[in-house]
Amino acid sequence: MRTEKPSSEQKKFAEIVLKIISPEAERFKFKLHRKEITKYSTTIIWRKDNQYLKVNSTTYPPDGLYYNIILGEGSSDDVSEYDWNSVAIWALAEIIDKKSKISSYDFPFGDNVEGSVKNANKDLILYGETFLKGDLTIFYEARSNINKNRSPYKIHKLDENGKYITEDDPISAKKKKKYS
Repeated sequence: MRTEKPSSEQKKFAEIVLKIISPEAERFKFKLHRKEITKYSTTIIWRKDNQYLKVNSTTYPPDGLYYNIILGEGSSDDVSEYDWNSVAIWALAEIIDKKSKISSYDFPFGDNVEGSVKNANKDLILYGETFLKGDLTIFYEARSNINKNRSPYKIHKLDENGKYITEDDPISAKKKKKYS
């Protein structure tokens, strides 16, 4: 259980995300599933049946200062599932508009929060509307494009001779095969 007090930056960001993106999510019948705001991050998830829409942010200094809009299928709570079965909105943009220049969004501060989230919301509708309507064709293509170039997670362990060996994590290897 986390007892960490949310930062004012993350609280403001979450408030604006809920104000701007929630109505769009609800328009497509997604319902708020989870909201977590900490000192360095925000995670807000809306679900509809087996699909979800997630906004994730981080201001943790070693990670950088950014946020993403993520679309996924399946569990939004199981890391081994959502890590392989979701994509950021920029991955759909790369398929829909080859000239698109979107990527993760810089985390906004102060007066820049509302404008940044409004811009990200426009990208969500422009590139994610088919997903939000339940057509996962472009989502599946984007997911495959990302996962086919990824390696399964690795497990490092000692062999019978006391030497370290590295193997593919079997759960991760199955997810890669399934979602590539």
